[in-house]
Amino acid sequence: MAVLMMLEVPGGTLEQYERANELMGITGDDDAPTGLVSHVAAVTEDGIVIADVWESEAALDSFFEDRAGAALAEAGMPKAQPRIAQVHNHIPQGAGTDAGVLVYLEIDELTPDQYDQMLGAMDAADENHPAVSHVAAVTEDGGFLVADVWESPEAFAEFAEKQIAPAGESVGMGPVEPSFAKVHNTLKKGAPA
Repeated sequence: MAVLMMLEVPGGTLEQYERANELMGITGDDDAPTGLVSHVAAVTEDGIVIADVWESEAALDSFFEDRAGAALAEAGMPKAQPRIAQVHNHIPQGAGTDAGVLVYLEIDELTPDQYDQMLGAMDAADENHPAVSHVAAVTEDGGFLVADVWESPEAFAEFAEKQIAPAGESVGMGPVEPSFAKVHNTLKKGAPA
């Protein structure tokens, strides 16, 4: 089953990220590792954040053990604990075209049924989704971890006001606080999860 891997690295730099990719020989989509579906690296106020979709947790583990762990250490990247969640919905290419920001958030009290009801109430399925990409994954605690790529925070805010908030209210979801990070790099490989 496909997984979302979120890695927030306070103190991580773009130079360390680029060096790790250089050490792994990853320069573009053609070099994306086996098992990777999509990758987004973005810059936060105090570091970097990475959101990956992998075909399986085993593929992610293999990549980290065989390549990423040593490359990140050699590049001097601060250690951070990734969060892994089972993908519930993945829209690898929505209607958006400009990968400007990674929007990520956690919704603690949302069930898969409630998410599906929300999605059914919005005009945001598949290629109609206004984001560049969307992934929603179920956490071990039963909530949701969401990672979207949008043109801008303003584009996300408009969609959130017009569609997410009303659909969320209809299923009893309270307010959520998204985080935003400027997209630095994206990779896509393989079939959608």
